[in-house]
Amino acid sequence: MIFNFRSSDQLIANIGQTTYIQKLIVCFTSEMGKREEKIANILQQTTRLLVQEGVGGLSMRRVADLTEIRLSNLQYYFKDREELLKATVEHYFEQCKTDVLQSLPPSSEAPTTDLEQILRDTLEKGLVIGDTNEQCSMFREIWALSSRNSSIAGLVKEYYYHYCQWLVQLIASYTPHPQLVVSLLLPYVEGYSIMGQSLPLSKDEVISLLIKTVMMVIKE
Repeated sequence: MIFNFRSSDQLIANIGQTTYIQKLIVCFTSEMGKREEKIANILQQTTRLLVQEGVGGLSMRRVADLTEIRLSNLQYYFKDREELLKATVEHYFEQCKTDVLQSLPPSSEAPTTDLEQILRDTLEKGLVIGDTNEQCSMFREIWALSSRNSSIAGLVKEYYYHYCQWLVQLIASYTPHPQLVVSLLLPYVEGYSIMGQSLPLSKDEVISLLIKTVMMVIKE
């Protein structure tokens, strides 16, 4: 915004206008922050409800009660149960991305970072038994949902496709064969949360085996 100050009165008026605009920006930013906090709380409570009681225990009324807001306010953010479920699934996958990013070193260190160590750190964090972690319990519930709900099934399929592509691009900084690494490890990591307790090998032994397999394949 450019002002042409011709008098002291106009200068004061324009300063007042600028201050008013700044206040509006601050208020708008604050409201956006509150909105994001409310949505995050809604998704968090929905996740906990799904983990604890399954989809049968999920209702808009229950979520509204848990988040301590009116049902009409909840419907302002998510018009119905189906939309809330989809948003919760999306939130789950975003959390998966965040966890992966936290397990990797900064991209600036990629050329000097040992791939085997990256795999070990990532698998150490990623191989989790389903009933010991809320996120893994949510993973089980999402797959149960997808078997009964075609729209959720389509959403899961779409997100896994984009999730795989994202992982390939991410790991490309550390190996010339990211497709092989993702194709070998991702299904195992996801499946481990369901049957990891039944395997004859310990977690450390599984990690060593997976790393050995990956390194052999990418060197062929």
